[in-house]
Amino acid sequence: MAIVGIVAGGKGSRMGADMPKQFLDLCGEPVIIHTIKRFVSNENISSIIVGINLDWYDYMDKLNNQYFGGRIHLTRGGSDRNGTISNIIKYARDRLNVGEDEILITHDAVRPFVNQRMIDESIAAMEYCDICTAALPAIDTIVMSEDRTTVSEFPSRENIFRVQTPQTFRLGSFMCMLRSVTPQERQKITDACKLFYINKKKVYLIKGEEMNIKLTYPSDFEMAKVFLHHNA
Repeated sequence: MAIVGIVAGGKGSRMGADMPKQFLDLCGEPVIIHTIKRFVSNENISSIIVGINLDWYDYMDKLNNQYFGGRIHLTRGGSDRNGTISNIIKYARDRLNVGEDEILITHDAVRPFVNQRMIDESIAAMEYCDICTAALPAIDTIVMSEDRTTVSEFPSRENIFRVQTPQTFRLGSFMCMLRSVTPQERQKITDACKLFYINKKKVYLIKGEEMNIKLTYPSDFEMAKVFLHHNA
């Protein structure tokens, strides 16, 4: 069994909307509701905790009652992604009496197309690794640009992967990794995988999905609508 931490602390400024993108309508329901439903339907999930920006806590609470009868747990988001995960872990410990070895599957609120295979493989991977992440091989030509204007390098795409979520690990391991870095290092750590990596832990990959897109720009919503209609 595992618990799920939905990372929903962002404000979604790149979408240019009047509310965070996780609350925007996608074919009749907020994006975050589509995402949560993917985990609710998995029998290996014991609890779901959403880390939410405090400005939108009451709004999420209403959605929770409307769609899930209040069964989803809510806690405040942090100042960054790892801060939100830390708050989710604290809630799990203090409110749900979850132990250090419990598996935590962390997932972006705005990736509503995670599938059951990815969830199950994430849990299974915890038998042999400290952390795993969904990822896909790069299919486009990849270039490096040191000045952001001209090409400085053509790295081999054979070894380049696009990282997605879920990212999965055990509660105690994450907090141990977080305590080991300096405040300056923490500012440069964008997700849990990098946190484990700089602590010299192997980050394992499970196969992601092309459909497992992160809704960031308006064009992503148009693609998401196509996916939903295709799978209706």
